[in-house]
Amino acid sequence: MLKKYKKILGDLFYSVGAMALMNAVLQFAVYPLVNKTLGENIFGEMLFWLGIVSVLAPSFGTAVNNARLVFPDRSSVKNGDYDYVLMFFSFMAFAATTVIAIAQRYPAEYILILGYIVIISVLRNYSTVEYRLSLNYKRQFVFYGILSVGYLGGTLLCIWNKSWFWIFILGETFAVAYVAVSGSIYRRPWEKTGFINDIGKRCITLAAAYLMTNLILNMDRFVLKAFLGDTAVSQYYVLSLIGKTIAIIGAPLSSVIIGHISGSKYKINRSQFQKIVLLIVGIGTIFWAGASVVTPVFIKLFYPNLYHITWFSNLVVNGAQILYFLTTLLLVIVLTMCEEKWQLIIQSSYTVLFIIFSIAATAGAGFEGFALAALVSNLLYLVFTVLVGLKNSVS
Repeated sequence: MLKKYKKILGDLFYSVGAMALMNAVLQFAVYPLVNKTLGENIFGEMLFWLGIVSVLAPSFGTAVNNARLVFPDRSSVKNGDYDYVLMFFSFMAFAATTVIAIAQRYPAEYILILGYIVIISVLRNYSTVEYRLSLNYKRQFVFYGILSVGYLGGTLLCIWNKSWFWIFILGETFAVAYVAVSGSIYRRPWEKTGFINDIGKRCITLAAAYLMTNLILNMDRFVLKAFLGDTAVSQYYVLSLIGKTIAIIGAPLSSVIIGHISGSKYKINRSQFQKIVLLIVGIGTIFWAGASVVTPVFIKLFYPNLYHITWFSNLVVNGAQILYFLTTLLLVIVLTMCEEKWQLIIQSSYTVLFIIFSIAATAGAGFEGFALAALVSNLLYLVFTVLVGLKNSVS
């Protein structure tokens, strides 16, 4: 039993460490240099397009990733069962990006570059299933290390030719190439089984849920750009940066949790679920206090040209991000306890509320109105997830 817990703790260390490495490179090196080199308006424009990519790529790539991980009969499926779905999702992501770029009147070469970035990002988000299936989180750490090196190399090119595209072209391509060469999930992609239709339905259900989640996670970039402009996007981004970094850590934690739970027949009962909720809320409170203290110092050091902050906005924005982090952890546990449709129900309800609240509040109260809308929506998101978990837990 002790050996098992040591294994889980080791997996958590490598999984969280991998994500922390990537985000440290982005937040402490890549983004400050882009902001300094290209200015806050171009930085805001980049954040807008990264928002588009961050809605599409993780939604489609992670949907196929998680569908493969939780499929009850892993040994009976082939790579093609997932690769064909991945091809379909990649086309959908490219089409959506193209439509948005045309609406923004971007030239053809920009559209092709943005299309490549979103497709390779879909593949990168799927690629971590290579390590989740085998619970080899040491190799996953290497994967994120290669991704980070690619980001840094692309940043040097960005400083030289004033184009932020290279950051993500190099980073995402290096990471996917590493898995393609050293892993097995992309081998013999034409082989498929009779499970492909069932797998496709599961992937579509999960993708729909993740699209809504990631749309909300990046809603600040779209709503603030529409109402207040690119500079407001940059300001909200740096204000929410520490909280969002903590929220992003929820992904690798969730990855380890679902990897170990899905690989066993263990079922969480109601009493245990209640204890998990209390533990996570306690941890979240500590993270909220820490993020609220660190955020002003971080902005002053790395983004001095964007140092426009009130303590009210600081507390509210970080509170919203931490609530999202807590729900991310709980939702993946709930996914192991109930059918996929419940995740879709939770996400769709949350999405509708957030869209209505954020647009109305921003139109009426500007920057701080959006911050309050995010806080209230994420609190309701957490409450709904807890209620669904209690409903589906074993007595």
